[in-house]
Amino acid sequence: MPNDWLLELGHTRLKLARRDGERVAGVESIPAARFGEWLAGRKSSPADRFWLSSVPLPQVTAQVTDALALAGAEWTLVTTGSVSLPVAASYPGLGVDRWLALQPVWRALSAPFCLVDCGTATTIDLVDRQGVHLGGWIMPGRAAAREGLLSVAPGLRRAAPGQVALPMPARDTAQAIEDGLVLQQAGGIAQAFRIAAGLPGLGGKPALVVTGGAAAPVQSMLEGARVEPDLVLRGLAMAAEALRER
Repeated sequence: MPNDWLLELGHTRLKLARRDGERVAGVESIPAARFGEWLAGRKSSPADRFWLSSVPLPQVTAQVTDALALAGAEWTLVTTGSVSLPVAASYPGLGVDRWLALQPVWRALSAPFCLVDCGTATTIDLVDRQGVHLGGWIMPGRAAAREGLLSVAPGLRRAAPGQVALPMPARDTAQAIEDGLVLQQAGGIAQAFRIAAGLPGLGGKPALVVTGGAAAPVQSMLEGARVEPDLVLRGLAMAAEALRER
């Protein structure tokens, strides 16, 4: 039986999953450069279809699309607004990852929410009670902020600690950096949520939803936050479903 494959190409990794209606199954994460190897090794049907969302530069995207073309696979690039989904982008140029991630949250809640995606960048997006995207903010993710700090202050570089040790103050440099990065993320998100709660249409206290590979330590510091995994892939599944029905 043919499969629909969902490909979410981010700034640092390629996430893959099979589509099961508007759900996802068998999520994997690999470097984009290994996609050709993955494609060659899988058991597939010529009728399989690939659905790709991509945020990096074209030359990185080409690592995936060239492998698909070489394999003779059928694929569709999903871009922001390329199919009608419940939440429209509020401005041209909204990243496809941000746009797709909004969709399953609105489908589940049908209520105002603040969505935080903790990855290479940490993005914060707001949707009001009418399902209208109000915009949002972008700040460096933890790893990017760490590398930015160490690039200008290389003398601070240490072996990274195994875990975040908050809420107590750290007593060595490596732990202080790691915990400080989490504080910075949580503080920025909390401030954005405070602003969101005061905006018309967000009901005073919108739901706070957190996703992304770096979500766990940040979520633990945000009261009432709920973690939802794989939202971009789930939004991509919704897009694929809609495109299949055309």
